[in-house]
Amino acid sequence: MIKAALLASGQGSNAKALLEKESTLSDVSIELIITDNPHAGVIDIADNFNKPCFIYPKGKSSKNQHETLILETLHDFEVDWVLLAGYMRLLSEDFIKSFYCPTLKQSKILNIHPSLLPLHPGLNAYEKTYKYTPNQAGVTIHYVDSGMDTGKILIQEKFESLSENFEDFKKEGLKLEHRLYTKVLSQLSNISKEGHI
Repeated sequence: MIKAALLASGQGSNAKALLEKESTLSDVSIELIITDNPHAGVIDIADNFNKPCFIYPKGKSSKNQHETLILETLHDFEVDWVLLAGYMRLLSEDFIKSFYCPTLKQSKILNIHPSLLPLHPGLNAYEKTYKYTPNQAGVTIHYVDSGMDTGKILIQEKFESLSENFEDFKKEGLKLEHRLYTKVLSQLSNISKEGHI
């Protein structure tokens, strides 16, 4: 059984999709959710799925202290994979190294990003895509390294949008996010061995 954790900062639509998918899988268990935002919608989602949820606001603690607390919790639950689902903090190199897998030559940390990387890394990717490159809209799931959305791409898919407003455009993107991330979750056992889908 592969044990995974979700790190999220926001409303948690990807977390909800992943938890719904996990309930149908026999080889993957989402053990817990961690958030840095005490007002995050993902807290209620965790409660609805009866999953432990740990709220660790950064507050006045240093980055190292904050990450140490998260790492201790992840190790207590013997987590194999960390899935970032709208987690709004860059992880340090030391954090990433703690999940490094020599077999994969990658960290066992994945992130989802709403653009066709390397286009539009960082914040506001939907807004930037809609404004500047609407014909190149898509979603990327990648391994996490110490850069800003620079890790090796695991899966990437484009979507054609006919939306005439930004809200509908983003809804189309979120549907693709949920489909791709749940696909990754369902194939995590194979990814753990091969490093790809």
